[in-house]
Amino acid sequence: MADKFTTTFQVYTNNADSQMRAKSGALFAFFIEAASMHAEQLGIGHQSLHHNYNAFWALSKVHFEIAKTPIWHDKITVTTWPSGYNRLFARRYFQIRNDSNELLVEGASDWVIMSFANRALCNVQDIVGGIDKFNLEQEHLNLNTSKVPQIKAENAIKTNRTVMFSDLDMNNHLTSMRYLDWAEDCINIDFINSHLVKSVDINFQHELPINTNASLLCQQTTDNEFVINGINGDKMAFGVKLVFANAE
Repeated sequence: MADKFTTTFQVYTNNADSQMRAKSGALFAFFIEAASMHAEQLGIGHQSLHHNYNAFWALSKVHFEIAKTPIWHDKITVTTWPSGYNRLFARRYFQIRNDSNELLVEGASDWVIMSFANRALCNVQDIVGGIDKFNLEQEHLNLNTSKVPQIKAENAIKTNRTVMFSDLDMNNHLTSMRYLDWAEDCINIDFINSHLVKSVDINFQHELPINTNASLLCQQTTDNEFVINGINGDKMAFGVKLVFANAE
């Protein structure tokens, strides 16, 4: 469909792991970049929202499934489009394909618009309601975001992280891509190297600014599933659920 946005990327060295596979965080980053480019094209990107509304887009939830993991030097095409919104949330889908048009990854995401002044939620409908191309109502994927469960500290392995300068995004808090990196760092490297990520769920609940300390609680809930909670003080700042399959 002409109103969808498509761009291309390549899996460079910094996107690949020790097995020459694209990291799940890199695939997520490709989507975020494409979504940002599309928002700019529609006139509601970072600069426009900042200038006109003193606000910014923030991810609330994302779910994506990896049918086939691209490898180092692969060229990929990312297609993304918005599909529906209400007062609080806007839904955006994405798909990643290779040069042969084979579907590699697809996902769904929910976004909010937040005020720079007080970090309150803005009315999404008021901001995007007049943009016809922002709502491709008939273009739905059979995918949904979901709530990541909260785990108990006594059942989890705990590590600690601190938000550093290199972790920050343009909104001056922990960048959305880093949440997934932090979560995967909690899992044993031998398991990571012998398995492939097949699905990812991330919930973003509270911002983590510079110098914030977070406790990461990681629990292996099944043979191939892990849940990671990021805790700041007495609040759950984010949740990640990762489902793996044995590497071929």
